[in-house]
Amino acid sequence: MNPAPSATRRAALVAVLLLGALGPGACARPNDSVLALLRTTLKRGDRVVLVRALDPQAASVAVVIDTPAGKPELRFYEQRGPGKYALAHTVQEGDSFKNLSVEDVDGDGKDEIVTTWEGGHLEVIDVLARGADHDYRSIFQNAGRQVEKRYDSAGRVEFWITSRTYDEGPGQPPAYSTTVYRLSDGKYVEAPRK
Repeated sequence: MNPAPSATRRAALVAVLLLGALGPGACARPNDSVLALLRTTLKRGDRVVLVRALDPQAASVAVVIDTPAGKPELRFYEQRGPGKYALAHTVQEGDSFKNLSVEDVDGDGKDEIVTTWEGGHLEVIDVLARGADHDYRSIFQNAGRQVEKRYDSAGRVEFWITSRTYDEGPGQPPAYSTTVYRLSDGKYVEAPRK
C-alpha cells in the first residue's frame, strides 16, 4: 500500500520538478511564488507532468497536470502582483501530453507556444499566440498520423502533416499523404510542397 504523500513531501516533489523544468537558465532556485501557485493549484490525485516558465522572470508559467478525471490539462498562469498568480487560459487537446516549446514560429519577434498531444492514433499540434488583448488564441491546430515541424529558408516554422487518405481499395494497405502548412498573412494555410 502506497500512502498519499503528505503536503511537505508533495511540496518537496514540486520543488524538484521545478528545478528540472525551469532549468538553470530560468532561475537559480524555484521561484517561491511558483511553488505557492502549485501548492494551491494541485488537488488530490493530480500529477504534474510539466512546469515551464514562459519568460525569464517566471511572470507567465505553463503547467501540465494529469488529473484523475481524465485528460491532461495545460494551464497558463499569469503573475498578478507580488507572489500572486491567476489562471489565464486552459487547454485540453488530446489523451496525453507530448511536448511544449516556446519559439517565434512566424518571425514577428514574439514567441508563440507550440504544443503537441496524442489522441488515439493521431498526433495533435496546436500553436498558441498572444493577441493584442494579451489573451491566448490558437493560430494553427491540426492532427495527423505524424506531425513534423520544419523550417523554411526565412527561418519560419512550417508543419508537415501525414494523414491517411482512405483512397486505398479493398485488401490494399492504408494510403497516406503529407500536407504542408505554411504561414501566410498571419495564418497557416495548406501550401504546395517545394
